[in-house]
Amino acid sequence: MYLCDCHTHTLISQDSTAPLADMVKAAEALGLREYCVTDHCDLLDGSGLPVTQFDWAGAKAQFDSIRSELSGSMELRLGLELGSPLYDPAVARRIIAEGGGELDFVLGSFHNWMGYMDNIEFFSTDYTGKPELGRKSFEQCLENSWELVTQYPDCYDSLAHINYPIRYIRRDGGELSVEDYEEPIRAIFTQLARTDHALEVNTCRGKDFADWPLLLRWYRECGGRLVTVGSDAHRPQDVALGIPRALEMIREAGFDRITAFVRRKPVEHKI
Repeated sequence: MYLCDCHTHTLISQDSTAPLADMVKAAEALGLREYCVTDHCDLLDGSGLPVTQFDWAGAKAQFDSIRSELSGSMELRLGLELGSPLYDPAVARRIIAEGGGELDFVLGSFHNWMGYMDNIEFFSTDYTGKPELGRKSFEQCLENSWELVTQYPDCYDSLAHINYPIRYIRRDGGELSVEDYEEPIRAIFTQLARTDHALEVNTCRGKDFADWPLLLRWYRECGGRLVTVGSDAHRPQDVALGIPRALEMIREAGFDRITAFVRRKPVEHKI
């Protein structure tokens, strides 16, 4: 089994205090073949205010320091989780360009409302007893994902956690089924397949599996081929949580390869 974790965070992200050295040490101890750090660059912060810069100097400094010390048993990749790229595509493209030739991987994600609820994060939204608000958040996430995959293919390599708002709807006691959104989800998946982009299976630190068997079946039926996998770890103890189970689910859905990215080009590995 090709164990890799292509969605992780360090102290460069606003919601992590973990040095990359500690995250990599945990990954090596688990026997990962490949580890990619994808710190947050959300163009809207937690309060909904615009962000126009990413700390590439800090990100590259810790990356270069750790890479020089690796024994060679594990590949280390430099990535970025680019949140809300639609908010300002010009800024998104500039930040990606500033990553330069060292940048291996860009996750495209949506953590915030856009044009509603003061652009706050879905995480900060109280969905308790508000099923309509839950539906609206997921519908907006899908609408934004559709715009990303159709209009800005250069701003991402893999579409991150397509079911992201559902985490917080369920956290607040609600429920929402992806089955009710088959048509727009299939449209997104078809576009991913057409453009040779990837779909991310995100385990949410080993806590999120319910939606993925159906989503993976739809993705394969839509011609999807490239799949990345990530734990979304923000602490060393969460690195790769749920990855073996996710790989089994991916294999059961009919895929025999997992995808990683090198210099923003897909590289497939047999599961």
